[in-house]
Amino acid sequence: MNAFVSYSRRDNPLRRLAEIEAQLSHLGHVYIDDLHHPPSIDRHAAVIAALKTAEVFIAVTSPNYPHTPWTRFEVSEAARRKIPLLLLTTNDEIRSAYYDEILPATRTA
Repeated sequence: MNAFVSYSRRDNPLRRLAEIEAQLSHLGHVYIDDLHHPPSIDRHAAVIAALKTAEVFIAVTSPNYPHTPWTRFEVSEAARRKIPLLLLTTNDEIRSAYYDEILPATRTA
């Protein structure tokens, strides 16, 4: 399975991202852009390519998550593509969710 992980950089340093990758490794391939691409890559293109193959979208909930333009873009794209959503909560629990739980303005028409 291809899992796309969306997160706020402000709330998740590289050490934490590596922990998340290990925690989710049972899902198969876990895509975390800051761990898998050098800073020089076209991040927008890389994220779109990863979303095209994602079988599950995992939002790492945190205080800044719903407020960054980048995470809002990722959530909107995943919702538009109807990728199943899981939340990784601040207690490290994984649960299924609806997109409007993380970004109320998100529509999945």
